[in-house]
Amino acid sequence: MNFDQLKEQWNNEDSNVTIPDSIKQLKESKHPIEKIQKSMKKEFPMQILAIILMGFFPLQFGFPVSQYIIYYISYTMMIVISSYYLFGFYKFYRQTELYTGNTKNSLWKIYHELRLNMERYQSFGFLLLPHFLITIGLFIYNILEKKGHGLSNSNQFFLIIAVLMGTLLLVASIVSWTKYIYGHQAKQLETILNEMDE
Repeated sequence: MNFDQLKEQWNNEDSNVTIPDSIKQLKESKHPIEKIQKSMKKEFPMQILAIILMGFFPLQFGFPVSQYIIYYISYTMMIVISSYYLFGFYKFYRQTELYTGNTKNSLWKIYHELRLNMERYQSFGFLLLPHFLITIGLFIYNILEKKGHGLSNSNQFFLIIAVLMGTLLLVASIVSWTKYIYGHQAKQLETILNEMDE
């Protein structure tokens, strides 16, 4: 065979190269992961700033000095709990940076880690509830004391209802926030993985 015959055979062959769906889907999976990274990159410093600013609540809300010890013991426990969860949050962020999108198994791993971190994120918020309850309790108690009402039976009932409503609102907002920030990307990854299995 000479060069002209090889060239003619080459031109006669079908030149449409198709990329398998699984490779396309793996590349598409980078997009939700990049969104997750972007959200985490914004959220991490905001969480740290929020925790620092919470340290000034007694001054901001005008708590009496005698209540500082109650607040700051709760605040210290919150910092310890937050450190553990923020470290896990950071480790997951670093793991998403290492994702190359070249295997289905690594995408499954990221997906499961994302779901785990969403649950961890929610439990982190739920573990902050005691601090929230202490803060709101001290705040309402101080308002009642300034008005000279104290904790009569009707005020105790009001305090219990306020704490209950605040707790329900906080739980609902934690679940909603987690779904809003990470739920869509988790659903996208799940859809891509399900398409790859078909």
